[in-house]
Amino acid sequence: MDNKELNALLEKIGLTEYESKTLGTLFKMGEAEAPAISRIAQVPKTRVYDVLDKLVEKNLVIEIRGRPKRYRGIEAKKAFDLILQKRKDELQDLEKRVAGVESFIANAGGKEEQGERVMKVKDKYDFERILAQEIAKAKTSIVGFSELTDKEPVVKEAIEAAGQKKVGIKLINTFQNQWLQKAADTKQLEHGLNAYIVDNKRVVLALSDFKQDKPEYYFTIFNEHKPMVNALQHYFDKCWQQAKK
Repeated sequence: MDNKELNALLEKIGLTEYESKTLGTLFKMGEAEAPAISRIAQVPKTRVYDVLDKLVEKNLVIEIRGRPKRYRGIEAKKAFDLILQKRKDELQDLEKRVAGVESFIANAGGKEEQGERVMKVKDKYDFERILAQEIAKAKTSIVGFSELTDKEPVVKEAIEAAGQKKVGIKLINTFQNQWLQKAADTKQLEHGLNAYIVDNKRVVLALSDFKQDKPEYYFTIFNEHKPMVNALQHYFDKCWQQAKK
């Protein structure tokens, strides 16, 4: 491994450019005065003392007091272990902070708007992501008219996750779908709808035909809209009797 590769690796695992050059140089020199380190590492004289002080603080370099001072790098294996452990500790701290933020976001929102919301997206995938979010909110039940194939992985993942949470899922799908049959109580019927009832109180209803390419797509979300829930549930029950396994 040449100096360039070594310095690049040290930067990648957490050191600055000048810290990497300085430490890499001390790995090879063993011990030296700051001016010599500056010259060989190609770190400006105006910066080398600050860089060495930082490396001493990080326990990667030992300062040998005297006139003039000298600096010695610690063993390469110990240096890499220290740097990597610091990165691991930082990552664990970030994971904890992210978990806290996720919990805060999940609990911070107020009640969802009641009534109807008409939404427009330019990409079918955007609708699938929003549908997956609504499915992920389910606590007790999902009932729906679906047109799912193997080309909606984000919806597939949401339905499988809901099933693992013991959410009751009943879907009438337009097409035969093996993964869906394993993930939900499913029947087949050509119905032409794309609509879901979540927890018997929220309806997600596609207004556009998502099987066709369009410049934009429309759908609506009814929250706490009992008449729409009842109407769609009534039609679902009727179609469920006609559908085949």
